[in-house]
Amino acid sequence: MARHSLSHFSPRYPRLTALAVVLATPSLWAQSLPPVTVAAKAAPVLEVERAQVGGLNQTLAKTPQSIGVLGADLLEATASQSLSQVVKLDSSLADNYNTTGFIENLSIRGFLLDPAAGNNFRRNGLAVSGYVPLALENVEQIEVLKGVAGLQSGVSAPGGLVNWVSKKPLPDAFTSISLGTDNNNGSKVHLDTNTTWGTVGVRVNLAAENLRTPLEGANGARSLASIALAERISPNTHVSAELEYQRKQQPSVPGLGLLDTAGVGMGTTLPPANYSRLNLNNQSWTQPFEATTTHAQAAVEHQINSDWQARFAVSTQRSTIHDRIAFPDGCSNATPYVYPGLCANGDMDVYDYRSDNEQRSTHSWDASLQGQFTAAGFKHQLNAGLAGRNSQTDLAPKQAYNFVGTTNINRPIALPADGAMNDLNTNSRERALDGYASLVTDLTPTVQSFVGFRTTHLNRSSERSDGSRAVRFEQTVTTPWLGASWAMSPSTMLYASWGQGVELAVVPNRPSLFTNAGTVLPALKSEQTEIGMKWQPSPRLLVTGAVFSIDKPFADDKTVANGLSERVAGGKQARHRGLELSAVGQVNSQLSIQASYMLLDAQYTAALNPALVGTVVTNVPKNKASLFADYKVASVAGLSFNGLLSAESGKAVTADGAVMLPSSWQLDAGVRYRNQLWGKSTVWNVNIENLTDRSYWREAPTQYWGGVYLFPSTPRTIRAKVTVEF
Repeated sequence: MARHSLSHFSPRYPRLTALAVVLATPSLWAQSLPPVTVAAKAAPVLEVERAQVGGLNQTLAKTPQSIGVLGADLLEATASQSLSQVVKLDSSLADNYNTTGFIENLSIRGFLLDPAAGNNFRRNGLAVSGYVPLALENVEQIEVLKGVAGLQSGVSAPGGLVNWVSKKPLPDAFTSISLGTDNNNGSKVHLDTNTTWGTVGVRVNLAAENLRTPLEGANGARSLASIALAERISPNTHVSAELEYQRKQQPSVPGLGLLDTAGVGMGTTLPPANYSRLNLNNQSWTQPFEATTTHAQAAVEHQINSDWQARFAVSTQRSTIHDRIAFPDGCSNATPYVYPGLCANGDMDVYDYRSDNEQRSTHSWDASLQGQFTAAGFKHQLNAGLAGRNSQTDLAPKQAYNFVGTTNINRPIALPADGAMNDLNTNSRERALDGYASLVTDLTPTVQSFVGFRTTHLNRSSERSDGSRAVRFEQTVTTPWLGASWAMSPSTMLYASWGQGVELAVVPNRPSLFTNAGTVLPALKSEQTEIGMKWQPSPRLLVTGAVFSIDKPFADDKTVANGLSERVAGGKQARHRGLELSAVGQVNSQLSIQASYMLLDAQYTAALNPALVGTVVTNVPKNKASLFADYKVASVAGLSFNGLLSAESGKAVTADGAVMLPSSWQLDAGVRYRNQLWGKSTVWNVNIENLTDRSYWREAPTQYWGGVYLFPSTPRTIRAKVTVEF
């Protein structure tokens, strides 16, 4: 993020417009498309057989990896509107600086994902930036590979890999129109239609939403338009394409900080968790954070023969962001100056931050060959290919970050604006070329081996707007992966795997701070070992368990002569060890569940500063559990109830663990009823987020510049929606 590293916005309030689509008559092209259940037409069954994110072309029950899949039916049942709602559905996921009106991110197994440059995010298997607002209306499922993903993505943070799978044309023609509202007077209309144009399958999603919140000055608006096309141009060749456009405007809501009740120059005490409706960005001159995003993708798949298939896909993603906020941070009304945190009486300094016209783009492609063959008496499955990506960030020459005065969290004060653009921005470029291969071998009828690698050549550069502090480097790295599985029975599998991931870095080109300014650091390789079990007690229920250990090295700074620092590769190291359990699918014809639990021990095992060794990683719970259940009432056709209970132990706020967020839990509930209205299938939904209206601090991320921010739970929110299906 550009500013002090935040981004926020205030919207205009356009009226919702009526949406209409004229449907063509379906034709026989549909026979060439795979039979796929239309998620909007069925209550959640929570069953998914495969996930592209694994990269091994195995079913979830057979792959030696921890993979979670959150389908459109589950997102629909829980009325999920944001990434912070999605992370409640899987205990391995956690929030990271997720607040109203700002781009959200997440951590997996305690490691923050890298949202930039397509390192930890995919869309239909192709690299995309995660630094864009999320549009769930066009998402068919969210696939999450947990842990080191060097085989799948090469250079990336070790938490895992997220693949957004967009909605595709389906065999059967249908149209669904949804109208929704909430107790904050928000409203949304969403149209999802599937038809044909001649022999071309077409899927269109349109949405317009008025965003309303219980926070003062934080209302906004968003719109979405997407189209997906598919056609089988020959018996063996299938082509597809998609285009998505999204625009969002909304003021973002900054976090609070710890109170300096001890007078030591930094926050040490949690404020009461009753500030869930406070928006310190509510100034008369506040402007919206605005984001406009377009994404285009095309793919061709060709069945060479019964054993071999080739695929080529290409995508481009562009975003324009206007990042603005009245940003409260630190407190100068005390001696010593307080940072990070607030003065004991709730005073906070406020800065006028503006960074307009931020341009970001990510282009990626992938060419792969998949097939099976027999050699040395064994049957093998091969997946090999080349992939490339190119990302760049072009910002305006200067941004504003100007002190405008002091406010108070108990008595907010009107302050003057100062939008003078005085601070230089930094532009960046990144290019990567990957070669990869994986081989799955049937050693016996019950034992399989898995071998894979990815070699990445990375070229990265950055410089300030005036050309200063320029850095550039190239490196080539290889990340291997090994695994084995044993089918104890037709329904039970044990597996073990080991793999590496890698992150590359260069010391900032600032000779005034570093003795080794501009130096390219050796590659930092993470390692993961995992042992797991998968059990399928019925065809529609999968139970999994895994234990894992991830070692991640970090660059760290040590003070040398003249007060300067030397940045050292591998100067500190974190070890995340954990246990994951999950059960997903249908228990019986009436009850479906998505249940998960994670026990995580995340701490630093080595550091240049001995005091850091043994401390826990901040903003990561040691225990987290999630249980979603959907129950269909047998005596009333079409009626179902659901609930989502999420709970987690306290998170460390400060690096030494002296300040902890209390343990917390939240209960969400919903009811769904399907009937016939004027001859049309109609679905009525009511969902209540935070049913008991509990107030608690949800997360406390520490940002790279040292700021520590607190974000509260969402107040009780009631959402109602009616969907008419044609």
